Amino acid sequence: MQDDALDRLLAQAAATPPSPSPALIDRVLADALALQPAAPGLVRHRAQGPGLLGRIASLFGGVPALTAVSAAAVLGLAVGYLNPATLDTLANGLADTGTEDFFPSVDFLTTEG
Repeated sequence: MQDDALDRLLAQAAATPPSPSPALIDRVLADALALQPAAPGLVRHRAQGPGLLGRIASLFGGVPALTAVSAAAVLGLAVGYLNPATLDTLANGLADTGTEDFFPSVDFLTTEG
C-alpha cells in the first residue's frame, strides 16, 4: 500500500466515525441503572391545621392585615413614649452643631408627656 492510499483510507475513516451498536448502549445503560442508589421512600406526615400565629393572623384578615396592625401598634407605642423635644428635633432637622443627643437616658420611657 502506498502512502497516498493509506492517507485516503485514514481520511475516510476519520470522516465517518464508528457509532456504538444499540445493544452496547442498552448494556451500558442497564449497568448504570443498576448502580444508582434506591430512591428514599415517601414519609407521610399527619396534616396539621394552622398554628397559633396562623390562627391569630386569620382573625385579623390574613398576614398583610396583621402586619399593618402590628406596624401601627409599634408606631403608636414609639410616638407615645418618645420625648416631645426629641420629636421636635427630628421634625425640624438637626442642629448646626450636629451633636444632638436623641435619647439622653432611658428615663424618658417612664415619664408622662
